[in-house]
Amino acid sequence: MVFAAFCGTFTPSLKQCTTMDWWKDYFAQVWEPMSHLIKQKRDTVHECDFLDHLMQEFKMQTLIDVPCGSGRVTLEMSRRGYETTGVDFNPEAIRKAKQKAQKMTRNRPSFVQDDMRSLQIKQKFNMAVCLYNSFGYFSEADNLAFLKSVSNLLLPGGCLLLETHVLETLLPVFTPKEYWRYDDYILLEERVFDYEDSRLKGNWTLIDKTGNRHNFTSSVRIYPYHQLINLLTTCGFTRFEPFGSYHAEPFEIGADMLLLLAKKGESEE
Repeated sequence: MVFAAFCGTFTPSLKQCTTMDWWKDYFAQVWEPMSHLIKQKRDTVHECDFLDHLMQEFKMQTLIDVPCGSGRVTLEMSRRGYETTGVDFNPEAIRKAKQKAQKMTRNRPSFVQDDMRSLQIKQKFNMAVCLYNSFGYFSEADNLAFLKSVSNLLLPGGCLLLETHVLETLLPVFTPKEYWRYDDYILLEERVFDYEDSRLKGNWTLIDKTGNRHNFTSSVRIYPYHQLINLLTTCGFTRFEPFGSYHAEPFEIGADMLLLLAKKGESEE
């Protein structure tokens, strides 16, 4: 019944319903239940197996995870012996991540509350990760600022692993409505792709077991592959290897997502 009712709620003016600061309301209002849904949906061990393989291949030891949420990947990579730091602007997420880290008996990760567009951390890292479609939330200038900020934290020859949608993955499978069931929650989304600014805009409704509804909007910049590469090149990355999944499948049109390994130049010049 919920889904049937949802099918009749499509909003033609959805393109005008979102603001560039949508993510502030999201994290303030629905981050807690959404974080549980993400944990259920993701295979953390498998994703970290892929990341572990890359770091061993390139003989890397230090990793920064931004944004890290409540530390899903940061904590797992720390358990595997890596020196890890997680960064998120959300104070509640950082508080929970630190609580989890306190239960570890050795090799505890660090967690820092910071703005991903202007990271203030002084340490340099071998590897940075930005996972689960956490890129593209901001304006054009601020999306670029994030990539520059990450590049500045990488050692020469360091890598960024970026998981995101691009036009080549999104448009072949685009649907205007979708819903998911996770334990006690139902998540509904209606979406449009705004061709004028190349942003995927959505209205979301999260319904818990008591029938309470949490409504929020989203607006994510979706770049074509070549434009994303151009942005990264501007930020000092020189080599790129795209994958279509955490199984290291080749990236192609219609892939589930883009998992892009971008390597920074060996020289700081």
